[in-house]
Amino acid sequence: MTDIAGTLGSMFSLIIVTILGYVAARCGFISADIRPKLSGLIFNITLPCTILASVGKIDASTGAEAITWSLVFGIVLFFVMLAGGALACLALRVPRGERGLYLWMGVLTNTGFIGFAVLDSIFGGASVFLGSIFIALSNVFIYSVGVALLRSAGQAERAAGVGGKGASGEAARKRHRTIDVRGMLKDMVNVPLVMSLVAMVIFFAQVSVPAPIMQAAEMAGGITSPLAMMLVGLSIADADLAAVLKQPRLWGFTVIRFLLVPLAVYVLLAPLVPSALALGVFAVMLAMPTGSMAGPIAETYGQNGELPAQGTIVSTVASFAIVPVLMTIMSLG
Repeated sequence: MTDIAGTLGSMFSLIIVTILGYVAARCGFISADIRPKLSGLIFNITLPCTILASVGKIDASTGAEAITWSLVFGIVLFFVMLAGGALACLALRVPRGERGLYLWMGVLTNTGFIGFAVLDSIFGGASVFLGSIFIALSNVFIYSVGVALLRSAGQAERAAGVGGKGASGEAARKRHRTIDVRGMLKDMVNVPLVMSLVAMVIFFAQVSVPAPIMQAAEMAGGITSPLAMMLVGLSIADADLAAVLKQPRLWGFTVIRFLLVPLAVYVLLAPLVPSALALGVFAVMLAMPTGSMAGPIAETYGQNGELPAQGTIVSTVASFAIVPVLMTIMSLG
């Protein structure tokens, strides 16, 4: 039923590419000054191409029941991830200034690269279509609500030093609240979100996209994961690698958000959901580690990308144990 070796191989490939980025940074081939432009390239060009290319890989022959439940789970996936991240922050007493980044690490997960490999190895090719539904629906919330929360968290932290006591302080806080709302509304429309909506319309309306466009999207989108992982390596090169793997709060967050929450959700819903396939996909998607895009996107919106980059490494390494544990529990059912 499962190909554990193949699944672990897919995860290990991400670590190898990250190491390549780390080595390239240490050798001077890439440096921190190019990170913002590369982050913008990924976020505005290659990531939307990845989303568009995924539509061409969908197989609509899956059963109606599994599709229906996948639509339901796809809508709630983001909010379960967000709630799981908030629970972990509460349990670990994460400092207020870092909560936004921890929540971002909990919702921006590697469902598109590791996720598809894990699904295919556990459930077979039919699950890849269901995974596409999950990603398409959750992307709408990740790149609207998630990005808005990311930016709002940074603005709130900066505003904390502006507001003082008295009328002037209250006026300053009101101005910053207004700016935050406007920023959140502005962030509701961005290139990945628009492409996610376009991709869903293409699928549900059965729109035929010319083959050259889909091929170009797949080619351009193909560099998203490796380029983003090399940027993670660049971020780690600027930090102490040994310290990255010795962060107790990051490891605690990883255990709660990516292991305990998916296990709890699976155990609670197993007696209630008739589609074992859709539920299995839901649990696997919840367990996927922080995505390689977490750091670059955080930097795109003016946040410190180092913490999400560290979270990517920690959660990806931990997934070597998390995924086999999750598969074992699901196989018992």
